[in-house]
Amino acid sequence: MHTSQHLLSAVIEKSLKVPTLTWSLTPWPSPAYIDLPRPLSAAEVAQVQDEANLYVFEGRRVYVEVDELHAGQTGIDSGDSESASSRELGRGLPSDYVGGVHRVVTIDGVDRTPCCGTHLPSLASLQLFLFPVPPSSSSGPSRHYFVAGPRLLNHLGSVQSLLMRTTAVLSCGPPELPDRVAIVVEESKRREKRIDDLEHELASVVGVQLAEEMAQWCASGGEGEWVKFVSRTDDSPSAQPFLQAIALTFAAHLSGQSDSTGRYTLLLASSPSSQTSSSTTVVMVFGDEDKRVKAIGEELKRQFKTLKGGGKGVRWSGKFVGVWLADREGRMASSLTSTPSTSSLKFAAVRVLSYMFYSPCPLLQLVCPYTFCFRFIECHIYVYE
Repeated sequence: MHTSQHLLSAVIEKSLKVPTLTWSLTPWPSPAYIDLPRPLSAAEVAQVQDEANLYVFEGRRVYVEVDELHAGQTGIDSGDSESASSRELGRGLPSDYVGGVHRVVTIDGVDRTPCCGTHLPSLASLQLFLFPVPPSSSSGPSRHYFVAGPRLLNHLGSVQSLLMRTTAVLSCGPPELPDRVAIVVEESKRREKRIDDLEHELASVVGVQLAEEMAQWCASGGEGEWVKFVSRTDDSPSAQPFLQAIALTFAAHLSGQSDSTGRYTLLLASSPSSQTSSSTTVVMVFGDEDKRVKAIGEELKRQFKTLKGGGKGVRWSGKFVGVWLADREGRMASSLTSTPSTSSLKFAAVRVLSYMFYSPCPLLQLVCPYTFCFRFIECHIYVYE
């Protein structure tokens, strides 16, 4: 790879007048790279690759010249010779270098550069492939990757394996693969848009139903605060926007009803269908008083240690990490919204945990009882401190 880097840098500088800024050979089997002052166009990449491989097919000889420096000499090709190449001049020995040797690696008829590295005796086995640079609007320094020799063969084998696996999945031949991938991507975009539209429509329906439920409660003489807890199962990554859409629809529909002017608190939760200790449940609190919403949010974070969140105004949202069950965490969270004061919230939480701890519910047999003991004791300590 070192010899191929010499060849590539020499061809680029000779043909395009573009110097190499830095380079790296990287560990096997990753592609090596060179950094250039600007990106090469597709035509330039093809030109450089063809010229480099022409020298490879010719089997140009690679050899090393070593000159001993005697006392008082400042080095050979230090910048004074007009016949030396720019790469050779740029790599000249410093003027304060005395003694030792001056080692130059020469690719016959192509390049002559000071170097202390190890090289092959010929270019014959170093067929080179230069990766095209992705389209970019930047005109600054650009990194160009390349492979040669054994790395090129390894790269071709890996690409062929990936190509065959992909064609097997899409049930098509290699020539049809780009068109088939384009069709799959377009269908995926249409499905995502359809899902977004359906979720927005469903959120509107749920929000209107909740607003009408509150209106009926007010019309039937309901007093105080209307509280509602809604828990749903959703494996979509857009659970939080869905809950936000429900809250916004609820508020918009409620503002259009003159008979629905009472106080309200809405608690929404969305959990995945299959849960583990690392599962995420989205929790949202929405109400008519920002102080009340903030107080409930802070109390939720105190009771659920893995719940992190915050809010502004009349909306608060957070994410709970762990297993969220409607009959356990859901019931406890609902009890926090149904009590007006902070102290009663704490005692309500204790009562719910106490009931769950002593309940013979079969569901609790699936959960380690020490978890409930810890939470139960912790709540009692928290209440009485």
